[in-house]
Amino acid sequence: MKQAEGARGATISRAFDRAGAAELALRLATSFLLGRARIFGGIVPFGIAFTAASGGGVWGVTALLGALAGTLTAGSFGWSVKYIAILCLTFASVRFFKSAAPWWFSMAAAFGFTLIIGGVYVLDSGWEVTATVMWVVESFVAGGFTYFYETALTVPRDRGERALRPSRAASVTLLGATLLLSLASFAPFGVLSLGRTAAVLVILAVTCRGGMGAGCVTAAALGAAMDLGQGGMPFFTLSYTFSALVAGVFSREGRLTFTLSWVASTAVTVLWFWRFFRWFPALFETFAASVCFMLLPEELLARLSAYLPRDGSGYGYLKARDYTRERVERCSAAFKGLYDSLRTRLDRDGETETPALLYDRASEAVCRSCPNSSRCWQEEYVETLDVMNAMTPVLERKGAVEPEDLPEAFTRRCNRLERLLAQINAEARAYLTRRSFRARLRESRGAAYDQYGDIARVLASLSRELGGEIRVEPELEKRLRKYLRGLAMDAGVAVFRLRGGRLRTEIRSQSLRLLKRDRHWLDNLSSVLGVRLCAPEGQEEGRLILLEAEPLAVTVGSAAAKKSGESVSGDRCLCFRTDEGMLYVLLSDGMGAGPEAARMASDAATVTERFLRAGIAPELTLDILSSLCLMKNEDSLESATVDLLALDMFSGETKLYKYGAAPSYLRRGTSVKRVGGSTLPVGFAAKGAEKAVTRLSLQPGDTLLMASDGIGDEKLLRQHLASGQDDPQLLARTLLGEAAKAPAQDDMTVIVVKVETRE
Repeated sequence: MKQAEGARGATISRAFDRAGAAELALRLATSFLLGRARIFGGIVPFGIAFTAASGGGVWGVTALLGALAGTLTAGSFGWSVKYIAILCLTFASVRFFKSAAPWWFSMAAAFGFTLIIGGVYVLDSGWEVTATVMWVVESFVAGGFTYFYETALTVPRDRGERALRPSRAASVTLLGATLLLSLASFAPFGVLSLGRTAAVLVILAVTCRGGMGAGCVTAAALGAAMDLGQGGMPFFTLSYTFSALVAGVFSREGRLTFTLSWVASTAVTVLWFWRFFRWFPALFETFAASVCFMLLPEELLARLSAYLPRDGSGYGYLKARDYTRERVERCSAAFKGLYDSLRTRLDRDGETETPALLYDRASEAVCRSCPNSSRCWQEEYVETLDVMNAMTPVLERKGAVEPEDLPEAFTRRCNRLERLLAQINAEARAYLTRRSFRARLRESRGAAYDQYGDIARVLASLSRELGGEIRVEPELEKRLRKYLRGLAMDAGVAVFRLRGGRLRTEIRSQSLRLLKRDRHWLDNLSSVLGVRLCAPEGQEEGRLILLEAEPLAVTVGSAAAKKSGESVSGDRCLCFRTDEGMLYVLLSDGMGAGPEAARMASDAATVTERFLRAGIAPELTLDILSSLCLMKNEDSLESATVDLLALDMFSGETKLYKYGAAPSYLRRGTSVKRVGGSTLPVGFAAKGAEKAVTRLSLQPGDTLLMASDGIGDEKLLRQHLASGQDDPQLLARTLLGEAAKAPAQDDMTVIVVKVETRE
């Protein structure tokens, strides 16, 4: 056991030694390259910053040695003395004072020693302008890049989070840019710069996997680094950023298309600068980097994606929504296939029993033992068959056959006429009973099978909604988030458009009081999002839902009276709005009167309301209700009328659905017209709500009157509607009062809908 533990410890120690040695070698190479990275032709501040950021331990010693070696190879010994002094003093101060100093001490040390020692050289030059400017720039770059290098070298606490945070991602980008700046001076054959080629390769990989935003940021940083090393105009900054911007558009179109767009963009920038800066090597470097990029394994690019910062674009959410949409589509197709299969079988299973069979059974029971059987069914077969065929319409009409329904010749010839007719009538009763039962069974099966088709249609509507009818608004989310940060609110926000285009906003925060302390808070949010907002009732604690306000305002008035002698009304009316901006007004009248009629009307209204609130289209909702009522009617004939108004409060487009309902009346200006036809009540009418719909467009100032069939006086309805009364509630009560002067023979309900412009 101890030997095994010792062996395992030795293995771990060797692995740690190898990892530590590799990191030391990497830091040594990095500091060497940074120590010789020159900008503006003569200053090398990056080695100083890296040494200060590495601390005073073994990493600091390694960084110091590498930076000293890089500085000595970057210029003459006399020129390097200045940087050797700065590097040694910076390392010594960090080594002895860092542990007890504040977090900014390393930055201050790099900045201070560069400023002090560089000032001696500037003083010796007589404060020459260029030397003075370079002295100040070098000091600030040394101190500022110390912060970025420290951030890049700091190991994150949560090592399970592979994606870089924005601050660390920027710091790593700057570290890479300064490294490539040093490599830019290595140019084999004087044509192909290793640093710039590597820079293009990095930008290609980041843009391909991180998108346009990450690519442009990386391109700007690396391009600026290349321009600093070149000392001329900002050609590489513009070239790299422009190419990343164009190629980022094609980042999802495949690697070849993406690479070709980058090459073409670089060629455009070279031609763009042709008059000022003919930089042929940029084309060679782009070509070499593009070839290397095309050869990179997909696994390597996939790993790079995990380290890129997440920009909160919601791409993962969109892909998850697409995945859910595809699953819903497959479910819809499965139910549709099941419905088609069952419906095809139901249509194929026709009537298998015919009237001829009942004649065969009757003749078999009565005529077989008759002595005249051979004459009737052989010699005079055609005449006997004609008599039997003539009985069929009589049986269909009367349900039984009597002697006077038969030809006189046949009645005289048949000596068993009474027994034959009795047997035929018995067989006919059984046949008609079986046929009626089969018809009811087929009807019930058809209604049950239709449920599968209705489910398929519901799922198809949900799939369309997931596929694009709901649109995310990331720009509006950014504006809202910025506004809430200005109120010192930490909130989660979501802004998207519902089916039909209505804007919905959701804010989750425990500090909503900070938002609502301004009494004009709703107007302020409306200004931020660019649309007029309204707040629905029934908000949850810590959650605020806002909807785009409808341009139309609707006032609904209603009045009802029960039938004389009844305890309850058999009418049921509902009025509600949905988040999509639809107003639904529903009037249902149960068959008959009293509690049973009230139950039927309530059931129809409840089912309709639930499906409409769930976002199901009215046509599909009413088809489902029809199938449900048809299945209920297998044992009893119960039903209810449905009078449904569906009004789009953004456009005014209206649909009026009537199943057994009384007509409605529309007042526009001074004219009144009757609108809406009617089919049978639900449960009796054939499916297909489109057959029962009337389309119209309501405008501000229009008034629509809906009434149950208990108020049958059309003249009374027209007269009161044309009176000019603008209060819907008062109009409904007045009209009902006039209709109720006589004893009510049925339940009576009046609904008045007035459309106006929202103030």
